[in-house]
Amino acid sequence: MHPAATLTCIIVFSSFGWGVLRFFVKPGGPRWQAVITAALGLFFGAWHMLAISSSTTDPWRVALGMAAHVASIVLFWSAVRACESRPLTAIFEADLPVRLVRGGPYAYVRHPFYCAYAIFWFGGWVASGSPVALVSIPVMVGIYVHGAREEERKFSRSPLAQQYADYRQRVGAWLPRLGRRKRNAGY
Repeated sequence: MHPAATLTCIIVFSSFGWGVLRFFVKPGGPRWQAVITAALGLFFGAWHMLAISSSTTDPWRVALGMAAHVASIVLFWSAVRACESRPLTAIFEADLPVRLVRGGPYAYVRHPFYCAYAIFWFGGWVASGSPVALVSIPVMVGIYVHGAREEERKFSRSPLAQQYADYRQRVGAWLPRLGRRKRNAGY
């Protein structure tokens, strides 16, 4: 049993739940794709908590999983802070973007929320060693990749299309393009 790892899992997952319920805007109400995403997230999140709390994995794996959870929560709350004055719409919303966030973690990755979620699922699997937790990674990350692609298509149809295309050239979708950061520091 690993109470500290279970606690980090609960803290991160609760933060994500807050985001879904209180932070992200749903102009037309939740779309069916978002409901399925939330249901799968709840199932896998509960499984991660159970698997971590009953895990007998190596202490190094648990520590690495906890580190991933901490990285995930730091990235998540940094992204919230970067756009808290005007929250973003939820995954799979049909609206066109009206602004481009480039501060905070958005200066390094275009999809910091999805990146934070992916790190969380990976950390849960590492900490627990559970096969179901392992399955959660391709399922949930696949959903986020699809959501990110949809958001990028929305930008390409919006009045921000050119600004986003320029931003996209400088900033990686999921991983930072650190070699380009210094050259574009004045952006």
